[in-house]
Amino acid sequence: MLAELIKSLKKYKHKLYLRSIDTFIEKGNSHLLENFRIILNQPRHNKIYTKVGNDTVLDCTIIFESETGEVSIGDRSFIGASTIICKSKIEFGDEVFVAWGSYFYDHDSHSVDYRERENDIKTQLEDYRAGRNFIENKNWTVVNTKPIKICSNAWIGMNCTILKGVTIGEGAIVGAGSVVTKDVTPWTIVGGNPAKVIKEIPTDLRKS
Repeated sequence: MLAELIKSLKKYKHKLYLRSIDTFIEKGNSHLLENFRIILNQPRHNKIYTKVGNDTVLDCTIIFESETGEVSIGDRSFIGASTIICKSKIEFGDEVFVAWGSYFYDHDSHSVDYRERENDIKTQLEDYRAGRNFIENKNWTVVNTKPIKICSNAWIGMNCTILKGVTIGEGAIVGAGSVVTKDVTPWTIVGGNPAKVIKEIPTDLRKS
């Protein structure tokens, strides 16, 4: 009896949460599981940040570092308990699989100039101590950012890191624990840090 009550309360809480983010997401007939979260560090309340197609299942966390970010996810895709961190744009195609524990990061977070990093710490402290979001006044103009694209039929294994500017080609597979710093050719399997081609997927296993 108690277990059923706890389960019902969790479902109710999840429904309330989904209502609270409804103005920031379009999702067709897709499903947002209990771990799904959108975190908006600098929200603009008239903006759709996430667009999701049909028959997709999401259990991930999407973090928008600024008000300019956009994440799009196609049809019939699955993203497990992974983290998508967006400053500019991150795009997933159709029939994409992403396991748990992976990170997609479309920017460097900080400048290579140590003086700008010192300034980041200073402004973070000022914002936090003033009761604001700790990156409200962060200077993004000195941070490199490039969109990420995960093409249709790709499969990203668990605990991978996909960095800024990377395109994962159609049907490509990224092995568990990989760090992807460069584009991945369609219909190849890559792995390692940095990820390199392990082998090509046979022609008869490719989508025509």
